[in-house]
Amino acid sequence: MKPNRVARLVLVAAAVQLAAGNAAWAGICASPTEKAAFDSRVLQNELMVAALTCGEAARYNVFVTKFQPELTAHGKMVKSYFDRTYGKRGEHELNQFMTRLANAATMRRMQMSMHDYCVSAVGLFNAATSVEPTNLVAFASQTTFVSNSGIQSCAVQAAREDNE
Repeated sequence: MKPNRVARLVLVAAAVQLAAGNAAWAGICASPTEKAAFDSRVLQNELMVAALTCGEAARYNVFVTKFQPELTAHGKMVKSYFDRTYGKRGEHELNQFMTRLANAATMRRMQMSMHDYCVSAVGLFNAATSVEPTNLVAFASQTTFVSNSGIQSCAVQAAREDNE
């Protein structure tokens, strides 16, 4: 089998897995504060994948160091959400969720050349690290990939249901 065909098959298989996984969370809503924590974790995950892919560990460390209190609080909130929502399966579901986020970030990487992806990643690192810690959530919520979590704010879900 040709390498391009193999890469396409892997990409399609990952997309199917990602879609199936996000469908499991699509009906679940989070409070606006929890949604903000999810957005922050999605951004952190995206930066982690970029750091590993592009050899940007130093930039990732700057990000994590600058936002450590916020990232720690958001991580606890996301864990609490999964524990509350899934009970004894909370930790397992959280691990599945984080794996799906990493897969989604990897799929985005595969849609670009390595050079273009890494140039884009450096731009994201620069933008993220220029934000004040109090604005991390606002910044994260504006990134194009936050919808990958599949988690909606209950306020957004309620408004959508009202309009149906």
